Amino acid sequence: MILMMRATSSRMRESLAEASRYVSISALVRSAEQSAMSSLRSSEQPFSFQPFSISAFPKVSLRYLFIDFDSFFASVEQQFRPELRGKPVGIVPSLGIDTTCCIAASYEAKAYGVKTGTGVREARYLCPGITFVQGDHTRYVQTHEKIHKLIHEVIYVDAVLSIDEMYGRLPPRWQSPEVARSKALEIKASLAQEIGPHIGASIGIAPNRFLAKLASKLEKPDGLVLLDFDAIPAALLRMPLSEVTGIGRRIEQRLRTARVLTMDDLYQCSRRKLHRIWGSIEGDRMWYALRGIELPPVVTHRSTVGHSHIMPPRLRTTHGAHSVLHRMLQKACRRLRAMDYFTSHLQVKVTFGFEQRWRAEAHCFPTQDCIILGERLNQLWINHPTDTAPPTKVAVTLSHLTQGGSHTPSLFPEENHPRRIALQNAMDAINKRYGGRTLYYAPAMEAQRCPEAAPMRIAFNHIPDLELEDDTP
Repeated sequence: MILMMRATSSRMRESLAEASRYVSISALVRSAEQSAMSSLRSSEQPFSFQPFSISAFPKVSLRYLFIDFDSFFASVEQQFRPELRGKPVGIVPSLGIDTTCCIAASYEAKAYGVKTGTGVREARYLCPGITFVQGDHTRYVQTHEKIHKLIHEVIYVDAVLSIDEMYGRLPPRWQSPEVARSKALEIKASLAQEIGPHIGASIGIAPNRFLAKLASKLEKPDGLVLLDFDAIPAALLRMPLSEVTGIGRRIEQRLRTARVLTMDDLYQCSRRKLHRIWGSIEGDRMWYALRGIELPPVVTHRSTVGHSHIMPPRLRTTHGAHSVLHRMLQKACRRLRAMDYFTSHLQVKVTFGFEQRWRAEAHCFPTQDCIILGERLNQLWINHPTDTAPPTKVAVTLSHLTQGGSHTPSLFPEENHPRRIALQNAMDAINKRYGGRTLYYAPAMEAQRCPEAAPMRIAFNHIPDLELEDDTP
């Protein structure tokens, strides 16, 4: 009991010290801003915001370790297929389709200008010797899960952000540069030994998660960068603004309009100027993040569940598109039931040819029933365009989600079918055990019998659950 109390007291002291350090930093920031504004009001000369001075802040240890895997899909293929090593590789959704694009590229291909989103024809022009490989998403998820478990044995993984990004917070005793570097090297050695030397990882270590992610980009591939306050902002001045997390095309255009063209310009901006450019508090968060100050994370909630798919050539017909839409709808409903969510809004998108886009949507009482949503889909499909080019891309999105604990069942029998939901849960259990194409409703039959129709895919912000979404038995 005494040992437990001492340990608890020690952790409390560490937490209080960390909190007081954060409060002192915030107070210094406010003081600096007030001083700057006073100078602005009292001086007749145009005000120029001085560069960020690290000397005004107390030294804070390296607290975050960010891991970014290098060209993950292509690296996994090169690890498991020795004949691809050292060669330019492009990962594509399907082979033999010149209208698709690369979803990943190896560093050998990137040297020729091939990158994610490059069309197959353009990639072949830029790099005549490129080898295209159809993405094996099951293998990528399996490899990711092994890597996650392996890294978790070295440091605690706080969050997995995507298939190729994760981070962990270093405890106080590991925050010195020497120990932090040794932990990063231990992770790299474990990956090379247990997974393979061809799956590299770039690691960034910094006072907050934002800077740790930027640090991981500085020495790709297979880099290791420690970015402490002494290196801010000098180490980041060569980074293009487009590579900074939180700066998309729209914000970059706003920065350009405000004559903020480089990282040096960005660091010269006052917090109020960034607030005006962003048009929200996100500009303030950027100002603090660039200076290594960790702010409370923004709590987000799931708002949609859906799937999109480039149609395989054999299904580019009206009936084929309708069948693929039903398959994706049934997959989305399976995910809803697994997460215990209900939806009241269905949106369908179809691209005919490569220019004509059609969208339709319908509302319903919150449900997770494939039959109810399938009927809404059929009603929408009646009004789809005719006399057009063949459909090439389809998408289904379920939104206006409600958690199961907040859901009130309908009193009307046509909107409440508990026995049918029980049947669909039984179908989910069978599909989970024997593969996602085992049991399904008839409108999806044509797509279910086509292996290329809406297979499991890894999205930017969604790592599929192999037990729930894998199609292989």
